[in-house]
Amino acid sequence: MTTQNKFSRSLLDPEQFTITYELVPGQGSGGRRHERLLEFARRTYEDGRIKALSITDNAGGHPALAPIAIGSEVQSIGIEPLLHFSLKDKNRSQVESHLFLYHRQRFHNLLILGGDFPRPNYYGQAKPVFDLDSVQTLHLLREMEDGSYQRGSATGQGATFAPLSFLRGCVVSPFKTTEAEQVWQYAKLLKKIAAGANFIITQLGYDVCKLEELIRFLRETGSTLPVLGNVFIPSLGVAEYMGRGGVPGIVFPQQLIRRIQEEAVRQDTESRLLRAAKMICVLRGLGYSGVHLGGNGLNFDKVRFVLDTAEAMQDQWESLRQDVHFPVDNSWYLYPPAANGVCGRNRGVLAPGRRQRTQRLHQLTHRLLFAPDQSLTSRLFGRFCRYCAGSRSRTALLGKLEKVIKAFLFSCRMCGDCTLAESTYLCPQAGCPKKLLNGPCGGSRNTACEVYPDRSCFWVKVYDRLSPDSGPEQLGAEPTLPPKDWSLDQTSSWINHFTGRDHKRLNPEGDRPSQPGNGQGE
Repeated sequence: MTTQNKFSRSLLDPEQFTITYELVPGQGSGGRRHERLLEFARRTYEDGRIKALSITDNAGGHPALAPIAIGSEVQSIGIEPLLHFSLKDKNRSQVESHLFLYHRQRFHNLLILGGDFPRPNYYGQAKPVFDLDSVQTLHLLREMEDGSYQRGSATGQGATFAPLSFLRGCVVSPFKTTEAEQVWQYAKLLKKIAAGANFIITQLGYDVCKLEELIRFLRETGSTLPVLGNVFIPSLGVAEYMGRGGVPGIVFPQQLIRRIQEEAVRQDTESRLLRAAKMICVLRGLGYSGVHLGGNGLNFDKVRFVLDTAEAMQDQWESLRQDVHFPVDNSWYLYPPAANGVCGRNRGVLAPGRRQRTQRLHQLTHRLLFAPDQSLTSRLFGRFCRYCAGSRSRTALLGKLEKVIKAFLFSCRMCGDCTLAESTYLCPQAGCPKKLLNGPCGGSRNTACEVYPDRSCFWVKVYDRLSPDSGPEQLGAEPTLPPKDWSLDQTSSWINHFTGRDHKRLNPEGDRPSQPGNGQGE
């Protein structure tokens, strides 16, 4: 049951157009910046049109005042806070602890996101966590709400606390420029929806065809979740910074940068506000449930001007599309636009699996040794692994053998719960800096990894090895991999597989699942 508050009532009412605004706390516990945020909140409450103030959680990977601090003060003013819940610096114990705290403090609106990789700070680089991904966290939240939460192992003790109810948001970028990145974004969005997301907020972007594409895709896949389109109002400096790749995952259109540069030369401070008002009109016309406003150098008077102007122009939204349409050159579309620029209506042809043949030997070996239908070779190998598990010396010897073989073939990190078969025999522990198991983050840019821009995104490599009939619906329907059990770290995944300790949860004989769903979530 979804928590009822001003924000949720507006968001879940199809007759209302919901507006949120993003606040970005800075470093320190007070000062002018925080006072300006609170003054903005007070004026927001008096105006009444903005239903929630979104509060970031260490945005950009930089440490800042925790969102609960500003959230408490915003709440006392009478505005609903929408707290960003970033996973980059929380392990699962801290995740649960924060959820208990937020529920205790009556914060019931959360935006679940992985977060940007931590940036260098005190004495250098902070250690990233990413213990849970966004899909797993949404699944956890739903289990905390419906009473199916399990403590410890998958057959462990159930919840000892009263159900917790949160309005759960997730994010998606419809603005990726390549096929692999965009298909994965839609596939992971479907996983988030299946895991219990209640609403969606888009990444920032300025391509109207991409915005229309997201709504079309959701309708085709049967989703009725409310979607808020991101309307970001940049200054020239921020636009140029984004254009240089300064913000993970954002490819800022060069033609819009040139437009903002021309406006700066003319000392035109109003055009960026008019552009935002027009974009609000277009998003409403496309069927979005609301908008997520943000920007820099904005006070409430400027935001009020944007809202007033959007209300006055709403009936003209069709004619305003081209005024706010700034595509990125050479972008890939799920629904390719026509030659005249009209947004696409029909699916294009997907081309995953360009390098599928590179894993054939691995697939054959997996079928021989780990076949779920229990071939003779897999039964014999399972008996051998269970025999080795009966002795410390044999366990150590088999572990060393596994480490040598898999380190050579896969750069294995010996996590103890191998998911190679679920990621086309590429290791996410070795290949993805965030160790993500259920699809990519949103930080890639033109196929390049957010953390190591000289490398391809791990999940782009996976896409090139998928079955040629893979699409967003097929990938989104794949079982969700559960969080890693780190008590298995540096142990033999072969032994763990055949003794029922890994995510597949085979019974001690290794011949069938010991519980529904193979222990893989949904």
